[in-house]
Amino acid sequence: MRAFLICSASILLTACASNSGVQSIGKDTYMVSRQAATGLSGSGTLKAEVFQEASQHCEKQGRSLQVVSTQEARPPYIFGNFPKAEIQFMCLDANDAELNRPKLKKTANTVIEIRNDNRSKGEAPNSKDIYSELIKLESLRKQGILTDAEFQAQKTKLLNGN
Repeated sequence: MRAFLICSASILLTACASNSGVQSIGKDTYMVSRQAATGLSGSGTLKAEVFQEASQHCEKQGRSLQVVSTQEARPPYIFGNFPKAEIQFMCLDANDAELNRPKLKKTANTVIEIRNDNRSKGEAPNSKDIYSELIKLESLRKQGILTDAEFQAQKTKLLNGN
């Protein structure tokens, strides 16, 4: 009897898991999502599974995978907010120009605010402030939030007092 209860509970828990399968959401554009049945597992496996499913879908078409966006549920995993991973993607021909568009970028987690009370008086910006801002810009460049060109533009702007 105990084995029956454990088996039944396992079936019920796995039955609550959700897999959307590949869904078309536009021309050559699709999405796949998966959600765990409980909050006991992490989202790493789910994320790997949605990427694998998306990749296989494009490979079946003889095309290349281009990720448009990804999304994951954030902890705490309680009250129905279980681990979830979703990917939106395109299946494109190898010579499609869309494959050359910039890949996913992290969203900025640091905001740079440049303030110097002396600037309104026409005085030169404080060199310590410039150094701090350059360090922040370099950190953003290393994290991939700023491109090299964006970094150089902001650096030039900062050094010119703009």
